[in-house]
Amino acid sequence: MSLSHKAICSILALALLSPLGVRAELDWATLNSTREVTEAEWLQLQLSVLGLKLSYPAYRIDLKLTEDSAIEFTFVASSGMAKHLTEELGKSEADEVISYHAQGISDQVEILVRDEFPNLWSSFDPRQDFRGQFLGPGEEWNDPPREIGTWLENKFSWGR
Repeated sequence: MSLSHKAICSILALALLSPLGVRAELDWATLNSTREVTEAEWLQLQLSVLGLKLSYPAYRIDLKLTEDSAIEFTFVASSGMAKHLTEELGKSEADEVISYHAQGISDQVEILVRDEFPNLWSSFDPRQDFRGQFLGPGEEWNDPPREIGTWLENKFSWGR
């Protein structure tokens, strides 16, 4: 028998001998049971998922609920994007780009709170309840991230 013929026979034998109906081990009764979570826990989960949805290869967004009940984002820019914002663009252009991103995140958080958390929506004020920071990589690969700036009260401020 040739090598390719042996390989085909081996694959066929494995396919025929393997069990056809592999059963999952997760119990449907347990999966269909209810669980109680607080609004804060549910909001934190929804914010985490939203942060993943808003992330791209050029930047990662993390959204969280803080101890003082504010929603805070961390925007971690790639080295290329951070360099573009801090070295290649002028300050006014960079302000515009960064503000565009922060406002987009804010808009998505507002939609989430409005649609999924009606009890919070009536008192939600993005100027007070939403803030964030923009970070870029450090100088060396093992350096901590460096702050590009902060978003507070719907306004961007450059970091150190």
